[in-house]
Amino acid sequence: MKNEYYSIALVDLEYLQATLHLPYYNNIAVAAQQVAEKMLKSVVELSSVNCENLLRSRNLRALYDEAFKQFSVSPVDRGELSMLKDYYFDAKYPGNNFVNVTAAECKQCLITMYDVIDFVHAARNKLGLGCSKVERKLLKPDCGTAKLNI
Repeated sequence: MKNEYYSIALVDLEYLQATLHLPYYNNIAVAAQQVAEKMLKSVVELSSVNCENLLRSRNLRALYDEAFKQFSVSPVDRGELSMLKDYYFDAKYPGNNFVNVTAAECKQCLITMYDVIDFVHAARNKLGLGCSKVERKLLKPDCGTAKLNI
C-alpha cells in the first residue's frame, strides 16, 4: 500500500468487500463513507490548490463539488452523498442521532460509493493516472440471516 489516498482507499474497499457476507450494516455503511471520502480526496489533492482545509474535512459534497469543478465527468447524486456522509457519525457513535442501518440503506451506501469510484476513475483517466479495476460487489443475499450475539 502506498502512502496516498487512492491506494489507502483501495485497501479499505478490499476490506469492506471481504465483510459483505456479514449483517453489520452500520459498519459497512461507515466503511463505504470512508472509501468514498478517500477516493474524492485522492482527486482533490492532485487537482486543487489551497485545499488543505477541505482535505481535513469529511464533507463528501464539498469534496465532490471541488473535484467536479475540475472534472465534470460521470456525475454523482449530491443527495446520496449527503446521506452517505451522515452515516459516518450517525451509524458509528451512540447519541440522539444514532441509526441502525437497514440492508436496503446499506445497499444504497454501497451503490453511492461505487458511483464515487467511477467518478474518481474518470477524473484519474483525465489526469493520465492509472486506475485499479473495481468490481461492484453488493451485500450477499443471506447476510441478514446470521445471528448477532451482542
